[in-house]
Amino acid sequence: MSVTEETISQRPLEEVLPESFLGYSKHVILQRAVPDVRDGLKPVHRRILYSMDEIGMSPDKPYSKSARLVGDCMGKYHPHGDSSIYDSAVRMAQPWAIRYPLVDGQGNFGSIDGDNAAAMRYTEMRMTPLAQLMTQDLDKNTVLFKPNYDQRLKEPVVLPSPFPNLLINGGSGIAVGMMSNIPPHNLREVVAGLILQIDRPDITVEELMEKVKGPDFPTGGLIIGAGGITSAYKTGRGKVTMRGKTVLEQGKNGKSLIVITEIPFQVNKATLASKIEAHADSGKINGISEVRDESDREGIRLVVECRKEADPLEILRNLYKYTQMEETFGIINLVITADGTPKVLGLREINEAFIEHRKIVVTKRTEFDLEKAKKQIHLLEGLMIAIKHLDEVIEIIRTSKTPALAKAALMTRFELSEIQAQAILDLKLQNLTNYELEGIKTDYENTLHLISELEGILADVSKVYQIVKRELKEIADKYGDERRTHILPEEMRNEFDLSSFEEAEHPIEVMLTQQGYIKRIPLPVKNLKSTPLLSFKDGDSVAIKVQATDQETLYFFTQLGNFYSIKAKTVAEAGFKEKGSPLNNLLQLQAQETIVSIAALKDGAEQSGQSYFVFITQEGQVMRSPVKDFVHARGSEGMGLKEGDRLIKVFMGSDEGELFLATYNGQGIRYPLTDINPMGRKARGIKGITLNEGDRVVDALLLVSSPDDSLGDLVTLTERGFVKRTSFNEFKPQGRTGKGIGITKINPVKTGFLVGITQAKADDVLEILQVNGEITKLDLKNLKTEPRTKYGIQWIPVLQDNLSVRMF
Repeated sequence: MSVTEETISQRPLEEVLPESFLGYSKHVILQRAVPDVRDGLKPVHRRILYSMDEIGMSPDKPYSKSARLVGDCMGKYHPHGDSSIYDSAVRMAQPWAIRYPLVDGQGNFGSIDGDNAAAMRYTEMRMTPLAQLMTQDLDKNTVLFKPNYDQRLKEPVVLPSPFPNLLINGGSGIAVGMMSNIPPHNLREVVAGLILQIDRPDITVEELMEKVKGPDFPTGGLIIGAGGITSAYKTGRGKVTMRGKTVLEQGKNGKSLIVITEIPFQVNKATLASKIEAHADSGKINGISEVRDESDREGIRLVVECRKEADPLEILRNLYKYTQMEETFGIINLVITADGTPKVLGLREINEAFIEHRKIVVTKRTEFDLEKAKKQIHLLEGLMIAIKHLDEVIEIIRTSKTPALAKAALMTRFELSEIQAQAILDLKLQNLTNYELEGIKTDYENTLHLISELEGILADVSKVYQIVKRELKEIADKYGDERRTHILPEEMRNEFDLSSFEEAEHPIEVMLTQQGYIKRIPLPVKNLKSTPLLSFKDGDSVAIKVQATDQETLYFFTQLGNFYSIKAKTVAEAGFKEKGSPLNNLLQLQAQETIVSIAALKDGAEQSGQSYFVFITQEGQVMRSPVKDFVHARGSEGMGLKEGDRLIKVFMGSDEGELFLATYNGQGIRYPLTDINPMGRKARGIKGITLNEGDRVVDALLLVSSPDDSLGDLVTLTERGFVKRTSFNEFKPQGRTGKGIGITKINPVKTGFLVGITQAKADDVLEILQVNGEITKLDLKNLKTEPRTKYGIQWIPVLQDNLSVRMF
């Protein structure tokens, strides 16, 4: 088609430019850069999650190639290029970029040092449990759908999102003429604030801030002052000062070390380290001799080594002044409201919009379920009529020439609808048994009850809010965690006492079960009646208990001689009756690898040089290795084992104390720890006891006494439940390689062989756990002291294979 002057529209530039630019800017604001206040997602993120849900990339399925998701999302919903989709999905998987990741990635997804993710053909991904929650109930008409870009398919305008994703994950985006920059928050705090606002819609921002303390960044760090937070929560705009978290350590040769353990949000760690080095080289920051990055998968550890004469507090002050150790986060709560308008909102308004969204979703879901239940009850009513007149129904069907005539006859005889009559015809003969007929009656009663319940919800909006609150609390209890970013008062802006940055220690008890579940619980307060369960209904039971604090590091040792370490606070807290979470979620254990010991280590304890791990194997090998060799070890090998040998126990000790080994045949040996010369990690150890043929080491104790405290008594436990208490005075120290002496009398038929020992005092109460889950409590005062050559008392009459080797 040729272009003629008649087809050309002549318009002034001042008219065309505003019109075109406004259309473009509106699209950028609404369709690209600004999140929706209801689900907290930009269109690209919403389309990614919806595509993952359609493909079936759920948390319980194997990982799928990232390229598969990108192709599906781009072809169906987001035709803006593969890189925009993949880059967005990668960010949703990075735990340092998003507070609660929505994508579970496998492969190279970049690093906090700014490394790029591998190409999408190499990586795999799937939804996290939280992401799957965002898409639940999509099939129940809970949200509106709109045509996709080519009008062939439909996509959701917003996701149901049962949790406040906008606040907990935040988001940033630059549109045309406006910008959004929302910080992440703590899930538990935001949910607590939402529940409070549901109960009290007229709540003030100050009252809300009693629950929602402020931003909670995925990288932790510190916030100085709450003034900017208050301003942001009231007006939607404010500024907060972020700082990295540091601790002061003593290095070699008297040098001080400023160890950076947490950095401000969105700061590149590698860039920060190079900037510190550049300022040290240029003389802008004096007193720094070296900058080392000792970070590993357990966390950030950026070490700034100070010169001997330098003041570490002055260096830290300059780090905050001249580097990204201190950054400002400008909060702009710009969102797209439910009516499609970009608007800057305060905390109350954001909460109000989310609560209204959830009220609508729950209401529509209830209406959908009610309609479905009414259709079901209609069918069941027809089936109930058929059951009541079963012989007549069978006769009508049998005498009808065609299914259509049978259907018409049933409808006429019993005044049934066509749907009911068809349901009767579709009944199989096997469903006419008494058992199946009773099941239909039960379904009828249950459906009637469900309809009554759903109608009650729709008739009372307070019940809708109760459901919203219940679902919020369940999600917060299951997926919430402790606050990572600490908020310091404004008056501490110019104070640099490193000790003030340290978190308070809380005593905990860590429990690991036989089936590999782990949890931590706060240590019981005085006079607490409830005690932690040692066995569970499914047959699982506690295998190892260790007391620690939530600021210590836990070292796990396996029967293969390997070790793994995690921070104690990363173990999920659980109630007394809960088993906890799978240990495999925290440690990458080999197949068939089991934990035999757990040791707790306070940060910096290895610096003394007198802390050791003491290893004992079933073939009697022992090894004592400095703890410092394990703290920053790159590999997982702890002790090298001979073929067929296995590790049974690991202690943490010093040069003080004695080792006590006990064998299956009832032999025992006691000698000082100093008889075991320290050796490096991966060594095979030395002989700790000479075993008779067929014997093996089954348990061990680390004995440490003080002038004011005796060792107490040795308690032995055999396979048939014989318990004996013997004074440690009967077991004199011997040479390390000896055969030891008998610690209890063993009769294979009467007592069974030795399965465990423990150290106890007269006022202790022991708990003996059997394989069947039964727990026997033994008050040591009721057990008389006997010589080592006696059998003891059969305290627990059990079969030989029914006693667990665990004695607490």
